[in-house]
Amino acid sequence: MQSAFTYKGILVGALLSLCCGAGAVYGMLLVRGSWWGLNASAPGAILLFFILTCFVNTVLAFIRRPLALGPGDLVLVYAMMLMALTLPTQNFLVHIIPTICVPFYSASPENDWRSTLHPYIPDWIAPQNYEAIKNLYEGLPKGQSIPWDAWYIPLGAWCALFVALSLMMICLAVILHRQWSQAEHLAYPMAQLPQAMLDPGSDPQARLAPFFKNPLVWIGFALPLVFFSFGGLNHYFPSVPAFNQFLPNWWWFQDEVRVIVFFSFAWIGFFYLVSLEIIFSIWFFYLFTKLEEGAFSLLGIASTEKLSRYEAFQSADLVHQGVGAFIVFAVFGLWMARRHLRAVVRKAWNPTDPLDDSQEILSYRACLVGLVASLLFVSSWLWLSGVPLVIIPVFLAIVLIYYIVITRVVAAGGIPTTRPPIVPPFFIISGLGASILGDRGLVAMGFAMGWAAEMRLFPMIACANSLKLAEKLPGPKRRLFWGMILAILCGLAGSIYVLMELAYTHGGINLIRHFINDGAQWNRLAPLIDRPPSGPDMRGWVFTGIGGLIEGFLMWANHRFFWWPLHPLGFVIAAGFITGQIWFSAFIAWLLKAVILQYGGPGFFAKLKPFFLGMILGEATVGGLWLLVDALTGHYGNRITAM
Repeated sequence: MQSAFTYKGILVGALLSLCCGAGAVYGMLLVRGSWWGLNASAPGAILLFFILTCFVNTVLAFIRRPLALGPGDLVLVYAMMLMALTLPTQNFLVHIIPTICVPFYSASPENDWRSTLHPYIPDWIAPQNYEAIKNLYEGLPKGQSIPWDAWYIPLGAWCALFVALSLMMICLAVILHRQWSQAEHLAYPMAQLPQAMLDPGSDPQARLAPFFKNPLVWIGFALPLVFFSFGGLNHYFPSVPAFNQFLPNWWWFQDEVRVIVFFSFAWIGFFYLVSLEIIFSIWFFYLFTKLEEGAFSLLGIASTEKLSRYEAFQSADLVHQGVGAFIVFAVFGLWMARRHLRAVVRKAWNPTDPLDDSQEILSYRACLVGLVASLLFVSSWLWLSGVPLVIIPVFLAIVLIYYIVITRVVAAGGIPTTRPPIVPPFFIISGLGASILGDRGLVAMGFAMGWAAEMRLFPMIACANSLKLAEKLPGPKRRLFWGMILAILCGLAGSIYVLMELAYTHGGINLIRHFINDGAQWNRLAPLIDRPPSGPDMRGWVFTGIGGLIEGFLMWANHRFFWWPLHPLGFVIAAGFITGQIWFSAFIAWLLKAVILQYGGPGFFAKLKPFFLGMILGEATVGGLWLLVDALTGHYGNRITAM
């Protein structure tokens, strides 16, 4: 059978992937508008796919139908854009560059980084030309060009690492896809909007999907468009009133505990597609952890442990509690998938096994080989960077747990943004102690912060949603894998070039504040070097155990009692600053959905679904629209939406 993916789709996907990489960095660093690819919601991919399906492809179909992209190619293009957006911003590139440069640029007699950090930094991991680093932050002198020769080795090393990590995550997504999609029937809310935009309905020859002809879509589309445009206009005309997504914070327990109140039309739309049980648990457990935090504060038993800046807005006890929930959630999920995983191994070992993997983007044998090869490469890379061999299995185990759990909660719960309760480097420092790492290992953990910290959007999330979109397409799907790899390379190429051009032209210190702040972990790590050995934080392990026990009970109760109202997914993501941004949207979606189902029933719920999909599309569009306006007019700092 002929593949649904053609070379025309690969070419269009490559060009748009290049645009995604370049545009995401340009918009974030210089325009400082709405971000295209920081979160799992990936508004950049939604916007470009909207333009492609609603306008470009429709026009091409009217001119001459063979010019238009078919359903398979449209899925391929969307998958490639999703993959390209995992690279450019804080999830990787914009985080990596400051991480490797700050130890040199910000070294001073006061912090003594030249003697504490520099001796442990490998030559290949960062530029060795101080002038190249200085000019990156302060701009090139007139008449000089970008010193690419100083960057070839470090950028090559970091790109090789990320390609290996991407391959590892793609293989994991393929291995788990059939279990999640067909056995457990996860909702995949992030895939439902692009699916609606390319679904021809009852007429396979339709030039425009019925989704775009539904008035409810455009009513939902108009809400965020109008709401956020007031803020966009306010940036140009201060007399125009602006409406803020952030509502006044709630302060509990004698102003010791802050509850963030934030809403997003798009995030309400995503949560509408999820079960009431899940969305109730998201907001319930977030408020529950805030009550925990307040109780600990009043009783004077709150932990004083200093973790990374990513955990600074949350009690360390609750952070460790969240780690326990993550671990149990991952282990239980893999246990539930044990039969499928055994079948995958049998198929990989014996190609004649009756399990059919012909519809996957990689054979199960290729997946396992790719997984093992990428893990070996990443392990070697970490060892060469200074991580002790004994630490590497533990470090990679927690990284893999985070990748699997976050991808699963996005696929099951429509979680638009989340990240781990504690970043992997500080999991090692807190859980095993700084002394086991040694000074060289501590510095290596600082560099690992460059790729193992944000973890809001990464290739496994992009791949999982893409596999769901491609699931019903006929024919072999191997080209989708190569399209994803090409998208990674194009996204890297576009984002690297634009970042270097902007930084060396304008000076990194004049761009977004993250360009300096993303190296802040060195301020926390450097004091640990040449200090008395420190062991593991046992209090943290106690709370890790408590979190694991609670999560285990929730998972047992959820599977044992059909009436049980609390879903374990909510407790997994409860701890953390990021959950504070989504809980109120989850509450609104839960309230709306409960009322709709109570008084309108499932039929009315299904009828209103296009309205909520329209809200997602509208918020992605208005963010991109004002980003374009600001880029053309030179009015920077007009961030419309945090989608």
